Amino acid sequence: MEAAFSLLWGKRDMELDNETGLLIIDMQKAIDEPVWDGKNNPAYETRILDLLTLWRARQWPVFHIKHNEANPASTFHTHAPTNAFKPETAPLPGEIIIEKEVNCAFIGTGLGSMLRMEGCKKLLVCGVVTHNSVDATVRHAGCLGFETYLVADACTAVPVVDRTGKEWAAEDVHQLYLSVLDGEYCTVVNMQDVFTAI
Repeated sequence: MEAAFSLLWGKRDMELDNETGLLIIDMQKAIDEPVWDGKNNPAYETRILDLLTLWRARQWPVFHIKHNEANPASTFHTHAPTNAFKPETAPLPGEIIIEKEVNCAFIGTGLGSMLRMEGCKKLLVCGVVTHNSVDATVRHAGCLGFETYLVADACTAVPVVDRTGKEWAAEDVHQLYLSVLDGEYCTVVNMQDVFTAI
């Protein structure tokens, strides 16, 4: 079982093509607010733009995930100005926008159906934040049977305070979540792996 699983998800076997949907999760102005300070991977936005540029040049399917939070105290609140997409990676006309109200992009949305309508058997995931919407969406994608790849250097985390009051640095949170997801729900890759696979 482990050998077969490794063959399915292994980086050496990764081939990205027009059946690979690019999921960009929650790249909204909200993420630049002070409550999200302390992020790791300072170049994550540049990496996401690189991926978006690659997909657009090849006319491969792109899915922009947008979080609409009901809680008015949230920076992602539906009616807050910070709910808007960040201009650097904002959707172009014709690109698919999936609006969600919970952390997982599959729950209460048409994402699964849209992916299949676009012929996507594989997913390349990036965005914010690693330990919340990225994690929830990747887990669901893996359980639905999509061949899912998570681009480690095109995601970011923030510091987390645990139940004992200890604060964990964003990089530690990021690496822990990547380690839990890798090989079970997805294959964790980096930008160089993506360039090699295209």
